[in-house]
Amino acid sequence: MIGGGLDSFMGPIHLKAIEKAGNVRLATGAFGSVRQTSFACQEPYGLAGQKIYGTYREFFRAQARLPKEERVLFVTAPVPNTMHYPVAMAAIDAGIPVLGEKPFTCNIDEAANLVRRAKAMGVPYRIAMAYPGYSMLMRARDLLREARIGIVRRVLVSMQLGWMAPRLENRGSRQALWRTDARRNGAGGVVNTLACNCQFVMELVTGFRITEVCAGGHPCVPGRLIPDDAVVMMRTDKGIPGVFLISQVATGHREGLVLEIWGDRGTLRWCESEPGRLVVLEHGGQEQVYSDDTPPGALGGVDTPFGGSAAHVDALARVYREYADFLQGVAAPERVTGMTLEEGLHSVAVCEAITKSLLPPREGDAPVPKWVPVAAPKV
Repeated sequence: MIGGGLDSFMGPIHLKAIEKAGNVRLATGAFGSVRQTSFACQEPYGLAGQKIYGTYREFFRAQARLPKEERVLFVTAPVPNTMHYPVAMAAIDAGIPVLGEKPFTCNIDEAANLVRRAKAMGVPYRIAMAYPGYSMLMRARDLLREARIGIVRRVLVSMQLGWMAPRLENRGSRQALWRTDARRNGAGGVVNTLACNCQFVMELVTGFRITEVCAGGHPCVPGRLIPDDAVVMMRTDKGIPGVFLISQVATGHREGLVLEIWGDRGTLRWCESEPGRLVVLEHGGQEQVYSDDTPPGALGGVDTPFGGSAAHVDALARVYREYADFLQGVAAPERVTGMTLEEGLHSVAVCEAITKSLLPPREGDAPVPKWVPVAAPKV
């Protein structure tokens, strides 16, 4: 593991998923941006006697010197957004497969470089998107294919979180601090943090592909310099419009991602805080509820990001389990959940188009058109 130290939000979630996967264990890593942060994890993470590294570059140099059979099976990297690219490139250069975090990268040039390098080196890569592990979300996809709600008219995906409504970065919150810093989160702010989730789920369930976006938003909390709230309109290759509502400052909201698909005969609704429940709303107010034994969801924390419920850990554990099986030759690549390299590149293209539409042009640049096309380079 790279990153994910004791003060991390995602690190402990990944540790629970690793333990639950059943076919992998945490062996070693570099767990922070400074040496003492990394070494502090040795006892709490059950790595007493194991080699811990002060920096990720140290770790990869050491791994590259080992015989292949003595290296780690793969690397996972719960690090701030702008570190996804350099950590992944260092792993690929060392010939070590990666299970990366979202977003894939923070700009399209990095994404294209990473895809080229991974393909040239033949190093497997997956992005740890846990949503395919929610069976009711996959049931929604099946119901759409069966035309259960008729002809789709619009898709709404919201990820409205309220935990950053106060200025937590001035109160010592490390999680808020990096999310409000363009050097660690990227200039898009909330776009880099949340829009990729909305885009992935929308395209996963509907099969539509986003082709154009038109966005508006800004930093709502005084003193912030990058957007913490945005509304995105989108067009798809099937002619069906959609909307993303993404926010870190939606006061009181803690339910995570919500998907609604409106058809001429009904509406599908799924919520991340109730992942084992899928609702079909019919004309006249009738409801049909589909459910399963998915562990109960949980509301996000008041002062922390959304995530970490038993259901999310289960879904993430499935990503770990299937990726490990694939790397050991037990499973075919198409059986591995998560986001592929190609999907990651497209996701970054969507987020970059949203950011371009959202941010004002720099001095001397031409005005940005109202609708920005999603354009990913061919790699």
